[in-house]
Amino acid sequence: MRDVLAGLRDTADLVATRPDSPECLPALRAAHRRLTDEVLPHEAAEERQLYPALAGPLGSAEATATMSRAHVEIRRQVDRIGAHLAGADDGRLRADQVTDLLATLYGLEAVLRLHLAQEEEDYFSLAPPADAGR
Repeated sequence: MRDVLAGLRDTADLVATRPDSPECLPALRAAHRRLTDEVLPHEAAEERQLYPALAGPLGSAEATATMSRAHVEIRRQVDRIGAHLAGADDGRLRADQVTDLLATLYGLEAVLRLHLAQEEEDYFSLAPPADAGR
């Protein structure tokens, strides 16, 4: 996941500094593909498997509601990037796309970083230590 985040940041920086570059759209497509192929399936698996399993230890299914809401926002921003890609029909970003794309890319990176930190702090801390059974 960390390399997905780094790639997202690199893509955002490219869009910020050289939006007319012929490298920009392929980098954006690659970032979007990683998000749809790696991040979204991971988030969906958490919704199906992890969060229901945590309902007992956390005392209710409501305890994961904030994390579920983050998944909705992650999907919304990934879809927004996809919409920009669909609108880039001449092989380059349009000038009117840059501001919203930057907000989406940097915003998505921030949401993903926060989401990851929350998972590590809140949920993975519930797991027994690796040497607990020894």
